[in-house]
Amino acid sequence: MGGSRGEGAVPGGRLVLHRFNGDEEYGLDTAVVRVIRSHDGDANAGVTVWFEALADPDAARRCEDTADAGAAPSAEVGVAMTAAEADIDRLVGRTFLMPGVAEGEDSAMSLLYYFEHEPLRNNRITVVAREGELLRLRWTGECDDVNFYDGSKAPTRLEIEGEFLFRDADGRPPARSERKTPTAPSPPLA
Repeated sequence: MGGSRGEGAVPGGRLVLHRFNGDEEYGLDTAVVRVIRSHDGDANAGVTVWFEALADPDAARRCEDTADAGAAPSAEVGVAMTAAEADIDRLVGRTFLMPGVAEGEDSAMSLLYYFEHEPLRNNRITVVAREGELLRLRWTGECDDVNFYDGSKAPTRLEIEGEFLFRDADGRPPARSERKTPTAPSPPLA
C-alpha cells in the first residue's frame, strides 16, 4: 500500500470502479466514519454521519484510458440522523440508502472524486460488523463514468469494502462497549 497514512488509515479493504471498459481496483488508504454534531446547544439535535473512503494510488489496477493519470479516487456520503442513532453500537447491522441527486443536479452529500467531483447516486452502505473502533462496511453506488462526464458511457458502479475507523468530531468516546459484534462471513463482492 501507499507511503504515509493519516487518521483513518486501516490496512485492508478495497475500492472498485466497474467502468464501461473494465474494472479499476484500489486498496484503501483511508477509511473513516465521522460523526459531525450540530453546535447549537440542543442535546437532541441531529448529526451527520460521514462515510469517507480514499483509495491508495500506489495499490491500484487502472483501466488503459486512465492509467497514466495516477488518480486516487475518493468517495463520501453524509447521512443525517439523530445523535442516538449515530452511536457506534446502533450503526452495526444497519443499511443506509442514499439515492443522491437526479441526473444533471449537483450534490454536496454524496460525491465521488476522480478528476473532479461528481454526484454519487444509489448509495447503499451496510455496517456489517464492529471490533472496537473499527466498523466493517460494504458500500455500493454509481456515478457518471470517471473519464467521460458527458453521459456517452454507461454509469460507473462503485464498490467499497473494508474496515472504517469510527471518529466523533467532538472527541466523544466511540462506544458504550468495546465488544466484538459477531457476523457471518461476507460473500465476495460481485
